[in-house]
Amino acid sequence: MIHSDLLGSVFVTGGTGFLGGYTLDALRATSTIGRVVIASRQSESARDVGSPEIFPLDLGRGEVLLPQGINTVIHIAGEKRDLTKMSEVNHLGTRRLAEAAVRARVRRFVYVSSVGVYGAVPHSGRINEASPHTPRNLYESSKDAGERCVREVCESAGMEWVIVQPSNVIGIVQGRSYPLLGLMKMIQRGHFAWFGQTEPWANYVGVQDVAAAIVAAATACPNRSYVVNTPARMSDVVAWISEELGVAAPARQLPPWLGQGLAEAGSWLQRILGRHMPFQRERFTELTNTTIYDPTALRIAADFRYPVGIEAEIRQMVRTYREEGLL
Repeated sequence: MIHSDLLGSVFVTGGTGFLGGYTLDALRATSTIGRVVIASRQSESARDVGSPEIFPLDLGRGEVLLPQGINTVIHIAGEKRDLTKMSEVNHLGTRRLAEAAVRARVRRFVYVSSVGVYGAVPHSGRINEASPHTPRNLYESSKDAGERCVREVCESAGMEWVIVQPSNVIGIVQGRSYPLLGLMKMIQRGHFAWFGQTEPWANYVGVQDVAAAIVAAATACPNRSYVVNTPARMSDVVAWISEELGVAAPARQLPPWLGQGLAEAGSWLQRILGRHMPFQRERFTELTNTTIYDPTALRIAADFRYPVGIEAEIRQMVRTYREEGLL
């Protein structure tokens, strides 16, 4: 259950982005939400959101200020692509924002991080909020450093904090992002194969479900982290896609060593040719990984249920791709 009256006036960073837009929709759907202020570096993109209140903010440099009267900060903005900016934005920018929230007497600070902070390698078993953090690349390290800053700054000032850790967020962005399309094409063309006898798991969560989870976590028990994920057996994912495509679910089995070799070759070709290959190291890991990110904590703390669910999300993606002629 979402107790929206606890949110009060909300300040949202990243509100002009993909996840941020859905989060604003989820906030507006609550019954007693107060004023919503969106942080933006570019006023033009901010106006597209249709929000009545925009506040200029650049986490990448300088002192950060917040408007007065804010009760809850939801910090979604982050850097995922530019390696040279990750530490400045995800780590130091988060610290600046948390410190600004303290000065503005904010009641609760919600930080959207990533399950990447756990640095889980394939076949790590069940990962939850008590698992050790072992980030393995610059993005994961910068988000982990951001988490540490949130806990440190908030706890020293007596400000409540909540950390939200989504798994692989999926959602179609026209002209830019078509998640799982390559996998769907493999299944449609009969190129899909299983590798080994171990049941792999898929860790995906739709963008609408992430947005709903952020709002739920914002009113859940404070001073805790929450994994956001809708895990599914890969065999179920493949079955849903096959049904929507009207093809038989693939059953071909290949030895893992062959899959590993094909994946390495695909990754090599991808580097040499400079274009995406349908089967490479990342896809092989995806099709064989048994790691599960456990979302139980948020369900218990906020009596939360994902409004869409991963099956409906994936089935709708297949239908959308077919309507657009991509499948």
